Amino acid sequence: MANDDVNGSTPKAPPRLARRTLLRGLGAAGVGVAITGNRPSAEAAPQPPRPRATATPQAPTACGEITADGVTRALAVLDDIVKKDKAATTVPGIAVAVVYDGVVRYLKGFGDRQAGVSGDVDPDTVFQLASVSKPLSSTVIAAALTRQWAKVGWNDAVQMVRPSFALADPWVSQHVTAADLFSHRSGLPDHVGDLLEDLGYSGEQIISKLSLYPLARFRDSYAYTNYGLTAGALAMAAATGRSWQDLAREALFTPLGMTSSSFSFAELQASKNRAALHTLVNGQWTPDLGANNDGQAPAGGGNASVRDLSRWLTMVLAGGTFPGLPTPLIAAGELQTIWKPSSVIHGPTELGGRSGFYGLGWNVDYENTGELRLSHSGAFERGASTAITVFPSKKLGIAVLTNSNPRGVPEAIAAEFVDIVRYGASTRDWLAYIAPFVTEPVTEDQTKYSKPPVNPTPPRNLNAYVGTYPNRLYGDLTVSQRDGALSFTVGPKAERFPLRHYSGDDFYFQTTGENATGFSGALFAAPRSRVTSVTINAWNRDKLGVFTRR
Repeated sequence: MANDDVNGSTPKAPPRLARRTLLRGLGAAGVGVAITGNRPSAEAAPQPPRPRATATPQAPTACGEITADGVTRALAVLDDIVKKDKAATTVPGIAVAVVYDGVVRYLKGFGDRQAGVSGDVDPDTVFQLASVSKPLSSTVIAAALTRQWAKVGWNDAVQMVRPSFALADPWVSQHVTAADLFSHRSGLPDHVGDLLEDLGYSGEQIISKLSLYPLARFRDSYAYTNYGLTAGALAMAAATGRSWQDLAREALFTPLGMTSSSFSFAELQASKNRAALHTLVNGQWTPDLGANNDGQAPAGGGNASVRDLSRWLTMVLAGGTFPGLPTPLIAAGELQTIWKPSSVIHGPTELGGRSGFYGLGWNVDYENTGELRLSHSGAFERGASTAITVFPSKKLGIAVLTNSNPRGVPEAIAAEFVDIVRYGASTRDWLAYIAPFVTEPVTEDQTKYSKPPVNPTPPRNLNAYVGTYPNRLYGDLTVSQRDGALSFTVGPKAERFPLRHYSGDDFYFQTTGENATGFSGALFAAPRSRVTSVTINAWNRDKLGVFTRR
Protein backbone atom coordinates (compact mmCIF):
# COMPACT_ATOMS: atom_id res chain seq x y z
CA MET A 1 0.00 0.00 0.00
CA ALA A 2 1.67 3.16 -0.67
CA ASN A 3 2.38 6.70 -2.03
CA ASP A 4 1.09 10.06 -2.72
CA ASP A 5 0.02 13.18 -4.37
CA VAL A 6 1.51 15.72 -6.67
CA ASN A 7 0.05 19.17 -6.69
CA GLY A 8 -1.06 21.65 -9.20
CA SER A 9 0.83 21.19 -12.40
CA THR A 10 0.07 18.27 -14.67
CA PRO A 11 2.67 15.58 -13.99
CA LYS A 12 4.86 14.25 -16.74
CA ALA A 13 4.68 10.61 -17.75
CA PRO A 14 6.19 8.66 -14.87
CA PRO A 15 9.41 6.71 -15.11
CA ARG A 16 9.33 2.99 -14.52
CA LEU A 17 8.36 2.65 -10.92
CA ALA A 18 10.46 0.97 -8.30
CA ARG A 19 8.58 -1.83 -6.63
CA ARG A 20 5.93 -0.80 -4.16
CA THR A 21 6.08 2.82 -5.38
CA LEU A 22 2.72 4.27 -6.18
CA LEU A 23 1.08 6.68 -8.36
CA ARG A 24 2.06 10.12 -7.24
CA GLY A 25 -0.62 12.48 -7.80
CA LEU A 26 -2.69 14.19 -10.46
CA GLY A 27 -3.18 17.33 -8.48
CA ALA A 28 -4.72 19.64 -11.03
CA ALA A 29 -7.73 17.38 -11.27
CA GLY A 30 -8.74 17.64 -7.69
CA VAL A 31 -7.74 14.03 -7.23
CA GLY A 32 -4.94 13.02 -4.93
CA VAL A 33 -3.28 9.74 -5.40
CA ALA A 34 -1.65 7.46 -2.88
CA ILE A 35 -1.98 4.03 -4.33
CA THR A 36 -0.65 1.52 -1.91
CA GLY A 37 0.87 -1.46 -3.48
CA ASN A 38 3.25 -2.51 -6.16
CA ARG A 39 2.78 -2.75 -9.84
CA PRO A 40 3.42 -6.25 -11.03
CA SER A 41 2.50 -6.91 -14.61
CA ALA A 42 -1.27 -6.92 -14.86
CA GLU A 43 -3.46 -8.09 -17.69
CA ALA A 44 -4.98 -5.12 -19.44
CA ALA A 45 -8.74 -4.78 -19.21
CA PRO A 46 -10.70 -4.18 -22.42
CA GLN A 47 -10.89 -0.51 -23.42
CA PRO A 48 -13.94 0.36 -25.53
CA PRO A 49 -14.37 3.90 -26.87
CA ARG A 50 -14.94 6.30 -23.99
CA PRO A 51 -17.18 9.34 -24.51
CA ARG A 52 -16.65 12.16 -22.04
CA ALA A 53 -19.42 13.18 -19.72
CA THR A 54 -20.87 16.64 -20.19
CA ALA A 55 -23.50 18.59 -18.36
CA THR A 56 -25.72 21.39 -19.59
CA PRO A 57 -27.56 22.89 -16.57
CA GLN A 58 -26.19 26.26 -15.47
CA ALA A 59 -23.12 27.89 -16.96
CA PRO A 60 -19.82 26.85 -15.36
CA THR A 61 -17.86 29.47 -13.46
CA ALA A 62 -15.11 31.00 -15.58
CA CYS A 63 -12.41 30.56 -12.95
CA GLY A 64 -13.33 26.99 -12.10
CA GLU A 65 -14.63 27.66 -8.61
CA ILE A 66 -16.68 25.11 -6.70
CA THR A 67 -20.28 26.32 -6.41
CA ALA A 68 -23.65 24.84 -5.47
CA ASP A 69 -24.76 25.02 -9.12
CA GLY A 70 -21.61 23.22 -10.18
CA VAL A 71 -22.16 20.43 -7.67
CA THR A 72 -25.76 20.01 -8.84
CA ARG A 73 -24.55 19.90 -12.43
CA ALA A 74 -21.97 17.19 -11.68
CA LEU A 75 -24.34 15.10 -9.57
CA ALA A 76 -26.75 14.96 -12.51
CA VAL A 77 -24.18 13.07 -14.61
CA LEU A 78 -22.34 11.12 -11.90
CA ASP A 79 -24.23 7.92 -12.72
CA ASP A 80 -23.03 8.26 -16.31
CA ILE A 81 -19.43 8.85 -15.23
CA VAL A 82 -19.40 5.74 -13.05
CA LYS A 83 -21.08 3.53 -15.65
CA LYS A 84 -18.71 4.75 -18.36
CA ASP A 85 -15.57 3.98 -16.36
CA LYS A 86 -16.99 0.67 -15.17
CA ALA A 87 -17.73 -0.37 -18.75
CA ALA A 88 -14.27 0.68 -19.90
CA THR A 89 -12.47 -1.41 -17.29
CA THR A 90 -15.10 -4.07 -16.45
CA VAL A 91 -14.25 -3.73 -12.75
CA PRO A 92 -16.77 -5.85 -10.81
CA GLY A 93 -18.08 -3.31 -8.31
CA ILE A 94 -18.01 0.40 -7.48
CA ALA A 95 -19.52 2.44 -4.64
CA VAL A 96 -19.59 6.25 -4.47
CA ALA A 97 -20.53 8.84 -1.86
CA VAL A 98 -20.68 12.62 -2.27
CA VAL A 99 -21.19 15.04 0.62
CA TYR A 100 -21.80 18.73 0.05
CA ASP A 101 -22.66 21.52 2.48
CA GLY A 102 -23.54 19.14 5.29
CA VAL A 103 -25.80 16.90 3.20
CA VAL A 104 -25.14 13.46 1.70
CA ARG A 105 -26.00 14.25 -1.91
CA TYR A 106 -25.09 10.94 -3.53
CA LEU A 107 -24.85 7.39 -2.20
CA LYS A 108 -24.92 4.52 -4.64
CA GLY A 109 -23.45 1.14 -5.54
CA PHE A 110 -22.86 -0.42 -8.94
CA GLY A 111 -22.06 -3.95 -10.07
CA ASP A 112 -21.20 -7.08 -8.12
CA ARG A 113 -19.74 -7.71 -4.70
CA GLN A 114 -18.12 -10.90 -6.01
CA ALA A 115 -17.72 -11.94 -9.62
CA GLY A 116 -19.80 -14.99 -10.46
CA VAL A 117 -21.82 -14.84 -7.24
CA SER A 118 -25.22 -13.22 -6.86
CA GLY A 119 -25.10 -10.03 -4.80
CA ASP A 120 -25.13 -6.37 -5.86
CA VAL A 121 -22.94 -3.63 -4.46
CA ASP A 122 -25.06 -1.17 -2.49
CA PRO A 123 -24.25 1.77 -0.17
CA ASP A 124 -23.82 -0.63 2.75
CA THR A 125 -21.37 -3.01 1.04
CA VAL A 126 -18.13 -3.13 3.04
CA PHE A 127 -14.92 -2.62 1.08
CA GLN A 128 -11.31 -2.94 2.14
CA LEU A 129 -9.99 0.62 2.15
CA ALA A 130 -6.26 -0.03 1.67
CA SER A 131 -4.39 3.27 2.24
CA VAL A 132 -7.54 5.33 2.59
CA SER A 133 -7.18 3.86 6.08
CA LYS A 134 -4.49 6.49 6.75
CA PRO A 135 -6.65 9.64 6.81
CA LEU A 136 -9.29 7.68 8.72
CA SER A 137 -6.65 6.78 11.31
CA SER A 138 -5.45 10.34 11.70
CA THR A 139 -8.99 11.39 12.58
CA VAL A 140 -9.21 8.57 15.13
CA ILE A 141 -6.22 10.06 16.91
CA ALA A 142 -7.50 13.62 16.50
CA ALA A 143 -10.77 12.57 18.16
CA ALA A 144 -8.88 10.91 21.03
CA LEU A 145 -6.77 14.04 21.55
CA THR A 146 -9.89 16.22 21.50
CA ARG A 147 -11.24 14.17 24.40
CA GLN A 148 -7.85 14.25 26.13
CA TRP A 149 -7.72 10.47 26.30
CA ALA A 150 -4.03 10.23 25.44
CA LYS A 151 -1.15 10.88 27.81
CA VAL A 152 0.92 12.25 24.92
CA GLY A 153 0.39 14.34 21.80
CA TRP A 154 1.42 14.18 18.17
CA ASN A 155 4.79 15.78 18.90
CA ASP A 156 5.81 13.74 21.93
CA ALA A 157 8.42 11.02 21.55
CA VAL A 158 7.07 7.56 20.74
CA GLN A 159 9.41 6.13 23.39
CA MET A 160 7.38 7.91 26.07
CA VAL A 161 4.72 5.23 25.66
CA ARG A 162 6.67 2.50 23.81
CA PRO A 163 10.15 2.54 25.37
CA SER A 164 11.28 -0.42 23.26
CA PHE A 165 10.62 1.36 19.96
CA ALA A 166 13.88 1.93 18.11
CA LEU A 167 15.26 3.00 14.77
CA ALA A 168 18.83 2.64 13.53
CA ASP A 169 20.02 5.90 15.10
CA PRO A 170 19.77 6.19 18.92
CA TRP A 171 19.16 9.95 18.85
CA VAL A 172 16.39 9.61 16.28
CA SER A 173 14.91 6.75 18.33
CA GLN A 174 14.66 9.06 21.33
CA HIS A 175 13.07 11.93 19.41
CA VAL A 176 10.86 10.44 16.69
CA THR A 177 7.17 11.24 17.21
CA ALA A 178 3.84 10.01 15.93
CA ALA A 179 3.71 13.13 13.76
CA ASP A 180 7.03 12.15 12.16
CA LEU A 181 5.74 8.67 11.42
CA PHE A 182 2.33 9.79 10.12
CA SER A 183 3.98 12.31 7.77
CA HIS A 184 6.64 9.86 6.51
CA ARG A 185 9.59 12.03 7.57
CA SER A 186 11.25 9.66 10.06
CA GLY A 187 14.02 8.72 7.63
CA LEU A 188 12.84 5.13 7.21
CA PRO A 189 13.11 3.77 3.65
CA ASP A 190 10.13 3.73 1.31
CA HIS A 191 7.62 0.97 2.12
CA VAL A 192 9.86 -0.38 4.83
CA GLY A 193 8.71 -3.75 6.18
CA ASP A 194 6.21 -4.58 3.43
CA LEU A 195 8.35 -7.42 2.10
CA LEU A 196 8.51 -8.92 5.59
CA GLU A 197 4.72 -8.96 5.66
CA ASP A 198 4.71 -11.02 2.46
CA LEU A 199 6.96 -13.57 4.18
CA GLY A 200 4.57 -13.98 7.12
CA TYR A 201 6.03 -11.71 9.80
CA SER A 202 3.49 -10.13 12.17
CA GLY A 203 3.05 -6.40 12.55
CA GLU A 204 4.81 -6.31 15.92
CA GLN A 205 7.67 -8.42 14.56
CA ILE A 206 8.10 -6.01 11.67
CA ILE A 207 8.02 -2.94 13.92
CA SER A 208 10.69 -4.56 16.11
CA LYS A 209 12.90 -4.90 13.01
CA LEU A 210 12.67 -1.25 11.93
CA SER A 211 15.95 -0.57 13.73
CA LEU A 212 17.75 -2.72 11.13
CA TYR A 213 16.95 -0.39 8.23
CA PRO A 214 19.27 2.48 7.23
CA LEU A 215 17.88 5.96 7.80
CA ALA A 216 17.79 9.00 5.55
CA ARG A 217 17.97 12.48 7.09
CA PHE A 218 15.51 12.79 9.97
CA ARG A 219 12.69 15.28 9.27
CA ASP A 220 14.44 16.25 6.04
CA SER A 221 13.28 13.45 3.75
CA TYR A 222 9.99 11.92 2.62
CA ALA A 223 9.53 8.17 2.16
CA TYR A 224 6.11 6.54 2.37
CA THR A 225 5.89 3.78 4.97
CA ASN A 226 3.02 1.64 6.15
CA TYR A 227 4.76 0.19 9.17
CA GLY A 228 6.25 3.50 10.27
CA LEU A 229 2.77 5.04 10.36
CA THR A 230 1.42 1.93 12.08
CA ALA A 231 4.05 2.24 14.81
CA GLY A 232 2.98 5.83 15.43
CA ALA A 233 -0.70 4.90 15.57
CA LEU A 234 -0.13 2.02 17.97
CA ALA A 235 1.88 4.30 20.24
CA MET A 236 -0.97 6.81 20.38
CA ALA A 237 -3.46 4.03 21.07
CA ALA A 238 -1.24 2.74 23.88
CA ALA A 239 -1.22 6.25 25.34
CA THR A 240 -5.01 5.97 25.72
CA GLY A 241 -4.83 2.51 27.31
CA ARG A 242 -6.72 0.95 24.39
CA SER A 243 -6.00 -1.33 21.48
CA TRP A 244 -6.07 0.32 18.07
CA GLN A 245 -9.32 -1.41 17.15
CA ASP A 246 -11.00 -0.36 20.40
CA LEU A 247 -9.77 3.21 20.10
CA ALA A 248 -11.13 3.54 16.56
CA ARG A 249 -14.49 2.13 17.62
CA GLU A 250 -14.85 4.33 20.72
CA ALA A 251 -13.37 7.55 19.34
CA LEU A 252 -14.83 7.57 15.83
CA PHE A 253 -17.00 4.72 14.59
CA THR A 254 -19.57 4.54 17.41
CA PRO A 255 -20.14 8.31 17.79
CA LEU A 256 -20.65 8.68 14.03
CA GLY A 257 -22.82 5.58 13.66
CA MET A 258 -20.30 3.94 11.34
CA THR A 259 -21.70 0.51 12.08
CA SER A 260 -19.94 -1.40 9.32
CA SER A 261 -16.48 0.10 9.84
CA SER A 262 -13.55 -1.63 11.48
CA PHE A 263 -9.80 -2.14 11.49
CA SER A 264 -10.24 -5.89 11.87
CA PHE A 265 -10.07 -8.59 9.22
CA ALA A 266 -12.22 -10.87 11.39
CA GLU A 267 -14.96 -8.22 11.51
CA LEU A 268 -14.74 -7.83 7.74
CA GLN A 269 -15.13 -11.57 7.28
CA ALA A 270 -18.18 -11.55 9.56
CA SER A 271 -19.98 -9.08 7.29
CA LYS A 272 -22.52 -10.70 4.97
CA ASN A 273 -22.47 -7.66 2.68
CA ARG A 274 -18.80 -7.31 1.78
CA ALA A 275 -16.93 -6.90 -1.46
CA ALA A 276 -14.38 -9.51 -2.46
CA LEU A 277 -11.05 -8.46 -3.91
CA HIS A 278 -10.51 -9.17 -7.63
CA THR A 279 -7.68 -9.54 -10.14
CA LEU A 280 -7.99 -10.13 -13.86
CA VAL A 281 -6.72 -13.59 -14.89
CA ASN A 282 -7.01 -14.77 -18.49
CA GLY A 283 -9.69 -12.18 -19.14
CA GLN A 284 -11.81 -13.17 -16.15
CA TRP A 285 -12.16 -11.43 -12.81
CA THR A 286 -10.94 -13.84 -10.14
CA PRO A 287 -12.24 -13.19 -6.61
CA ASP A 288 -10.14 -13.23 -3.47
CA LEU A 289 -12.05 -13.25 -0.21
CA GLY A 290 -9.82 -10.70 1.41
CA ALA A 291 -6.36 -9.65 2.51
CA ASN A 292 -5.57 -9.76 6.22
CA ASN A 293 -3.85 -6.46 6.93
CA ASP A 294 -4.30 -6.44 10.69
CA GLY A 295 -0.52 -6.15 11.10
CA GLN A 296 -0.63 -2.68 9.56
CA ALA A 297 -4.27 -1.92 10.35
CA PRO A 298 -3.91 1.87 10.83
CA ALA A 299 -2.09 2.19 7.50
CA GLY A 300 -4.01 -0.24 5.31
CA GLY A 301 -6.37 -2.44 7.30
CA GLY A 302 -9.51 -0.32 7.44
CA ASN A 303 -12.90 -1.51 6.20
CA ALA A 304 -16.00 0.59 5.53
CA SER A 305 -19.04 1.14 3.34
CA VAL A 306 -19.63 4.37 1.44
CA ARG A 307 -22.56 5.05 3.77
CA ASP A 308 -20.16 5.03 6.69
CA LEU A 309 -17.62 7.13 4.81
CA SER A 310 -20.35 9.66 4.01
CA ARG A 311 -20.93 10.10 7.75
CA TRP A 312 -17.20 10.52 8.31
CA LEU A 313 -16.95 13.05 5.46
CA THR A 314 -19.93 14.93 6.87
CA MET A 315 -18.08 15.33 10.18
CA VAL A 316 -14.78 16.26 8.54
CA LEU A 317 -16.39 18.87 6.27
CA ALA A 318 -18.32 20.35 9.21
CA GLY A 319 -15.11 21.12 11.06
CA GLY A 320 -15.40 18.18 13.45
CA THR A 321 -19.07 18.56 14.38
CA PHE A 322 -21.81 16.04 13.60
CA PRO A 323 -25.61 16.19 13.87
CA GLY A 324 -26.81 14.85 17.21
CA LEU A 325 -23.48 15.16 19.01
CA PRO A 326 -23.52 17.81 21.76
CA THR A 327 -19.87 18.79 21.27
CA PRO A 328 -17.42 18.56 18.37
CA LEU A 329 -16.08 15.08 17.87
CA ILE A 330 -12.81 16.63 16.71
CA ALA A 331 -11.75 20.11 17.74
CA ALA A 332 -11.12 22.50 14.86
CA GLY A 333 -7.53 22.91 15.99
CA GLU A 334 -6.94 19.17 15.84
CA LEU A 335 -8.21 19.05 12.26
CA GLN A 336 -5.89 21.89 11.34
CA THR A 337 -3.00 19.93 12.84
CA ILE A 338 -3.55 16.86 10.69
CA TRP A 339 -4.20 18.95 7.56
CA LYS A 340 -1.13 21.16 7.91
CA PRO A 341 1.72 20.32 5.49
CA SER A 342 4.32 18.37 7.45
CA SER A 343 6.45 16.92 4.64
CA VAL A 344 7.31 18.03 1.14
CA ILE A 345 6.61 15.19 -1.27
CA HIS A 346 8.03 17.04 -4.26
CA GLY A 347 8.84 20.50 -5.48
CA PRO A 348 7.33 22.14 -8.56
CA THR A 349 7.82 19.93 -11.61
CA GLU A 350 7.45 22.74 -14.15
CA LEU A 351 7.37 26.51 -14.43
CA GLY A 352 4.34 27.78 -12.56
CA GLY A 353 3.84 24.48 -10.77
CA ARG A 354 3.48 24.02 -7.05
CA SER A 355 4.91 21.72 -4.43
CA GLY A 356 2.99 18.73 -3.11
CA PHE A 357 2.77 18.06 0.61
CA TYR A 358 1.79 15.39 3.09
CA GLY A 359 0.12 16.13 6.39
CA LEU A 360 -0.65 13.57 9.09
CA GLY A 361 -2.15 10.78 7.00
CA TRP A 362 -3.39 13.09 4.23
CA ASN A 363 -2.12 14.40 0.90
CA VAL A 364 -2.23 18.18 1.22
CA ASP A 365 -2.35 20.37 -1.88
CA TYR A 366 -3.48 23.80 -2.95
CA GLU A 367 -5.50 24.53 -6.08
CA ASN A 368 -4.91 27.38 -8.54
CA THR A 369 -7.76 29.14 -6.76
CA GLY A 370 -5.90 28.81 -3.45
CA GLU A 371 -8.30 26.20 -2.06
CA LEU A 372 -6.99 23.48 0.20
CA ARG A 373 -7.46 20.05 -1.31
CA LEU A 374 -7.06 16.92 0.83
CA SER A 375 -6.91 13.48 -0.67
CA HIS A 376 -5.67 9.94 -0.45
CA SER A 377 -5.84 6.82 -2.54
CA GLY A 378 -5.28 3.20 -1.70
CA ALA A 379 -4.69 -0.05 -3.51
CA PHE A 380 -4.06 -3.73 -3.04
CA GLU A 381 -2.61 -5.48 -6.05
CA ARG A 382 -4.69 -8.42 -4.79
CA GLY A 383 -7.80 -6.50 -5.72
CA ALA A 384 -8.79 -3.17 -4.14
CA SER A 385 -8.61 0.44 -5.32
CA THR A 386 -10.00 3.41 -3.40
CA ALA A 387 -9.85 7.21 -3.31
CA ILE A 388 -11.16 10.21 -1.41
CA THR A 389 -10.96 13.91 -2.29
CA VAL A 390 -12.03 16.69 0.09
CA PHE A 391 -12.30 20.48 -0.26
CA PRO A 392 -12.83 21.68 3.33
CA SER A 393 -13.48 25.35 2.52
CA LYS A 394 -16.12 24.40 -0.05
CA LYS A 395 -17.61 21.64 2.11
CA LEU A 396 -17.35 19.13 -0.74
CA GLY A 397 -16.06 15.57 -0.53
CA ILE A 398 -16.22 12.44 -2.66
CA ALA A 399 -15.31 8.84 -1.82
CA VAL A 400 -14.99 6.10 -4.46
CA LEU A 401 -14.41 2.43 -3.60
CA THR A 402 -13.82 -0.43 -6.04
CA ASN A 403 -13.15 -4.14 -5.65
CA SER A 404 -10.51 -4.63 -8.34
CA ASN A 405 -6.77 -4.23 -8.48
CA PRO A 406 -5.66 -0.74 -9.53
CA ARG A 407 -7.10 0.45 -12.84
CA GLY A 408 -7.37 4.16 -12.06
CA VAL A 409 -11.15 4.02 -11.71
CA PRO A 410 -11.61 5.76 -8.31
CA GLU A 411 -9.24 8.58 -9.21
CA ALA A 412 -10.77 9.04 -12.66
CA ILE A 413 -14.33 9.19 -11.32
CA ALA A 414 -13.35 11.76 -8.69
CA ALA A 415 -11.35 13.82 -11.19
CA GLU A 416 -14.13 13.94 -13.78
CA PHE A 417 -16.72 14.77 -11.13
CA VAL A 418 -14.63 17.72 -9.90
CA ASP A 419 -14.00 18.86 -13.48
CA ILE A 420 -17.74 19.05 -14.14
CA VAL A 421 -18.31 20.85 -10.85
CA ARG A 422 -15.76 23.46 -11.88
CA TYR A 423 -15.99 23.69 -15.67
CA GLY A 424 -19.17 21.96 -16.83
CA ALA A 425 -17.29 19.26 -18.74
CA SER A 426 -14.38 16.91 -18.33
CA THR A 427 -11.09 18.53 -19.28
CA ARG A 428 -9.58 15.24 -20.45
CA ASP A 429 -10.19 11.50 -20.58
CA TRP A 430 -9.10 10.94 -17.01
CA LEU A 431 -9.20 7.17 -17.07
CA ALA A 432 -6.92 7.04 -20.13
CA TYR A 433 -4.64 9.61 -18.51
CA ILE A 434 -4.40 7.93 -15.12
CA ALA A 435 -4.14 4.30 -16.27
CA PRO A 436 -0.44 4.46 -17.26
CA PHE A 437 0.44 5.79 -13.81
CA VAL A 438 -1.39 2.92 -12.14
CA THR A 439 -0.45 0.03 -14.40
CA GLU A 440 3.13 1.08 -15.17
CA PRO A 441 5.20 -2.07 -14.54
CA VAL A 442 7.56 -2.15 -11.62
CA THR A 443 11.29 -2.05 -12.06
CA GLU A 444 12.10 -5.72 -12.11
CA ASP A 445 15.53 -7.22 -11.65
CA GLN A 446 17.94 -5.59 -14.11
CA THR A 447 18.85 -9.00 -15.48
CA LYS A 448 16.12 -10.30 -17.78
CA TYR A 449 15.66 -13.70 -16.20
CA SER A 450 12.74 -14.44 -18.49
CA LYS A 451 15.34 -14.79 -21.27
CA PRO A 452 18.15 -17.05 -19.97
CA PRO A 453 21.34 -17.28 -22.03
CA VAL A 454 21.41 -19.83 -24.84
CA ASN A 455 24.72 -21.31 -23.66
CA PRO A 456 24.83 -20.76 -19.89
CA THR A 457 27.80 -21.63 -17.73
CA PRO A 458 26.88 -24.84 -15.89
CA PRO A 459 26.30 -24.63 -12.13
CA ARG A 460 28.50 -26.48 -9.70
CA ASN A 461 27.16 -29.67 -8.13
CA LEU A 462 23.76 -28.68 -6.69
CA ASN A 463 24.67 -30.05 -3.28
CA ALA A 464 27.22 -27.23 -3.02
CA TYR A 465 24.36 -24.75 -2.66
CA VAL A 466 22.36 -26.71 -0.09
CA GLY A 467 22.39 -25.26 3.41
CA THR A 468 21.10 -22.54 5.72
CA TYR A 469 21.90 -18.87 5.11
CA PRO A 470 20.95 -16.55 8.00
CA ASN A 471 20.04 -12.87 7.65
CA ARG A 472 19.33 -10.47 10.52
CA LEU A 473 16.28 -8.97 8.85
CA TYR A 474 14.65 -11.79 6.92
CA GLY A 475 15.73 -14.74 9.07
CA ASP A 476 17.12 -18.06 7.89
CA LEU A 477 16.95 -18.94 4.21
CA THR A 478 17.25 -22.69 3.73
CA VAL A 479 18.23 -24.11 0.34
CA SER A 480 17.34 -27.73 -0.37
CA GLN A 481 17.56 -30.09 -3.34
CA ARG A 482 14.98 -32.54 -4.52
CA ASP A 483 14.83 -34.50 -7.77
CA GLY A 484 17.68 -32.53 -9.27
CA ALA A 485 16.21 -29.09 -8.57
CA LEU A 486 16.89 -26.44 -5.94
CA SER A 487 14.39 -24.46 -3.90
CA PHE A 488 14.50 -22.35 -0.76
CA THR A 489 12.25 -21.45 2.14
CA VAL A 490 12.36 -18.31 4.26
CA GLY A 491 10.23 -16.48 6.82
CA PRO A 492 7.50 -17.59 9.24
CA LYS A 493 5.29 -18.84 6.39
CA ALA A 494 8.17 -21.02 5.18
CA GLU A 495 6.96 -20.45 1.64
CA ARG A 496 8.92 -22.52 -0.85
CA PHE A 497 10.45 -20.75 -3.85
CA PRO A 498 11.67 -23.05 -6.66
CA LEU A 499 15.00 -21.92 -8.11
CA ARG A 500 15.76 -22.02 -11.82
CA HIS A 501 19.30 -21.94 -13.15
CA TYR A 502 20.41 -18.89 -15.12
CA SER A 503 24.18 -19.20 -15.53
CA GLY A 504 27.08 -20.23 -13.32
CA ASP A 505 26.18 -19.60 -9.68
CA ASP A 506 23.25 -17.39 -10.62
CA PHE A 507 19.70 -18.68 -10.19
CA TYR A 508 16.32 -16.94 -10.28
CA PHE A 509 12.81 -17.38 -8.91
CA GLN A 510 9.30 -15.95 -9.17
CA THR A 511 8.46 -13.45 -6.42
CA THR A 512 5.02 -13.66 -4.84
CA GLY A 513 2.72 -11.63 -2.61
CA GLU A 514 1.42 -8.06 -2.63
CA ASN A 515 4.91 -6.73 -3.38
CA ALA A 516 5.88 -9.18 -6.11
CA THR A 517 8.15 -7.85 -8.87
CA GLY A 518 8.34 -10.74 -11.31
CA PHE A 519 11.55 -12.74 -11.50
CA SER A 520 14.37 -12.04 -9.05
CA GLY A 521 17.93 -13.18 -9.06
CA ALA A 522 19.30 -15.46 -6.34
CA LEU A 523 23.03 -14.98 -6.77
CA PHE A 524 25.31 -17.39 -4.93
CA ALA A 525 28.88 -16.34 -4.15
CA ALA A 526 31.78 -18.78 -3.88
CA PRO A 527 34.96 -16.71 -3.49
CA ARG A 528 37.17 -19.70 -2.61
CA SER A 529 35.32 -22.48 -4.37
CA ARG A 530 32.92 -22.79 -1.45
CA VAL A 531 29.48 -21.21 -1.58
CA THR A 532 29.38 -18.70 1.28
CA SER A 533 26.38 -16.44 0.60
CA VAL A 534 23.38 -15.76 -1.57
CA THR A 535 22.03 -12.33 -2.53
CA ILE A 536 18.30 -12.05 -3.19
CA ASN A 537 18.01 -9.11 -5.55
CA ALA A 538 14.32 -8.43 -4.88
CA TRP A 539 15.04 -7.99 -1.17
CA ASN A 540 18.30 -6.08 -1.51
CA ARG A 541 17.04 -2.58 -2.28
CA ASP A 542 18.25 -1.34 1.10
CA LYS A 543 21.38 -3.54 0.95
CA LEU A 544 19.81 -5.97 3.39
CA GLY A 545 19.26 -8.91 1.05
CA VAL A 546 22.55 -10.79 1.51
CA PHE A 547 22.24 -14.14 3.34
CA THR A 548 25.54 -15.49 4.69
CA ARG A 549 25.95 -19.21 5.08
CA ARG A 550 26.09 -20.62 8.56
